[in-house]
Amino acid sequence: MTTTGRRPRALVTGFAAVLAATVMVAAACSSTSPSGSANDAAAPATTTPPKNVYGEVAGPADGTTPTDGGKVVFGIEAEPEGVDPTRYALSSSGHFVASAVFDPLATLDDKGNAVPYLATAIEPSDEYKTWTITVPTGVKFHDGSELTSQVVTDNLEAYRKSLITGPDFAKVASVTTADATHVVMKLSDPMVSLPLLFAARQTGYMIAPAMLASPDLANKPIGTGPFVFSDHTKDKSWSFTKNSSYWKAGLPHLDALEIRPIADNNQRYSDLRAGTLDMMDTQSAQEIVDMRTTTDLKRVENLAGEEHFEALNTSAPPFDDLVARQAVAYATDTAKFIKEIGLDVYGPANGPFAPGQVGYLEKNGYPEFNLEKAKALVKEYTAKTGKPFEFTLHTQADVQIQAESQLLQSGYEAAGMKVTVIPLPQINLIAAIASGNYNMGRFRLFGSPSPDGDASFWRSTSIAPPPGISTNFPRFANQKIDDAVKAALGTNDEKVKNEQYQIVNKEFATNIPYLWLGRAVWALAASPKVNGIYAAKNGSIQTIGPKTWLSDLWLSR
Repeated sequence: MTTTGRRPRALVTGFAAVLAATVMVAAACSSTSPSGSANDAAAPATTTPPKNVYGEVAGPADGTTPTDGGKVVFGIEAEPEGVDPTRYALSSSGHFVASAVFDPLATLDDKGNAVPYLATAIEPSDEYKTWTITVPTGVKFHDGSELTSQVVTDNLEAYRKSLITGPDFAKVASVTTADATHVVMKLSDPMVSLPLLFAARQTGYMIAPAMLASPDLANKPIGTGPFVFSDHTKDKSWSFTKNSSYWKAGLPHLDALEIRPIADNNQRYSDLRAGTLDMMDTQSAQEIVDMRTTTDLKRVENLAGEEHFEALNTSAPPFDDLVARQAVAYATDTAKFIKEIGLDVYGPANGPFAPGQVGYLEKNGYPEFNLEKAKALVKEYTAKTGKPFEFTLHTQADVQIQAESQLLQSGYEAAGMKVTVIPLPQINLIAAIASGNYNMGRFRLFGSPSPDGDASFWRSTSIAPPPGISTNFPRFANQKIDDAVKAALGTNDEKVKNEQYQIVNKEFATNIPYLWLGRAVWALAASPKVNGIYAAKNGSIQTIGPKTWLSDLWLSR
């Protein structure tokens, strides 16, 4: 099976937001590497990741011998709107819940390469335009129905036709059941990294036929995974029990798992310290700073998460004009943002490519903060258009995000712009941006282990005229990017892939459909009695398909 990328990165959805299938939402996730079968045929060379790029660990050592039994209570940052991956865009929180009950066809190994997981094999033809998925026998869903090749076909067809996941399958011409254990996918263009869709996107989850047939089961998920859904109280908890017939022998270790959505970062951390939670995740800089002062918690940090950015709607004034986009870029003090908002936890970002990743350039031409240049460009814009430079900034109705917005707003107004901040509930925010009903909008995205996993967000084919739903959120069409993405997806030559994604990088830097604010750090923390979180050091703090490490958690007695 083909491998992808230079190093894994956490994959998550901007703002932990999700929406129903009637509204398109961003989807991203992250990586982990539980054991699974592998077929390394036709694998391109990989590059050793930079030191500490996967993550850092701290705290008491794990026990040496796993024991079975007990329950873990896990605090996450948001309530998923629904966990049917064919109908809802899954946030990082949605993936945590979904991965308790669903297994992915593939996962990521500790180098970020996609390898089979639930599937027995995922193999390409010589030209990478036909892929054959081998389906295991004897695996059952929690309701007793069987995982068959036809069920896999039905899942993949549902993803292909979904408003949420359809852009990921833009190159998939057909999905057919070849025989009792094989599914064949035919593509319109070569795609070397197709298995990444099953390992680093929600399109890898296999859901039961009953869920495919009924949208009413979106919050009563049925999968083949390590835990069986038991109960759900909205905004309070998701409860699961052990799947005693799990296809992975000896797993899971826990008898029960409870996942509690707690939106307040400080409250989630306080609950962990008080012992009402056993583990939690966060990307809040303040909580991460506090965690770093403790010695009694187990902690894993992913140091190369997704990017914080503002999307600019290039299909409408003022940001349909490059001069306007240049002006806000020069007026954005990212160093101040990282220091005051990110508390120096966030890393710098000049594009959607992180250091060590294919396509990264330390100097790509993206504008650096220069208030005087910003003022001059504002004057140029107003003289050119005869209109004042004014726009709306759509952001999340959250205390921390509001502080970010105020910082940015003050910089833009200092440059002579008029900014109206519009705070919205996270679901409404993503809906506005995806439908093109915004000027500037706050996001957190682009954490794929390979740029191949993010490419569908950048293609012009992912744009729909307003108010249509677009996954290319800036609605930025660029032929050079389209050509480079096509070439990158069609090669397993890392040098060529790197060259093509550097073209994309430079086009973003020159044309500025995004304002880059910083690179997130994610942390996973747990009580000393919880064993197994250190496996997340490979970048698996959030994950989509590979998050099967939940099955490996166990409690010290």
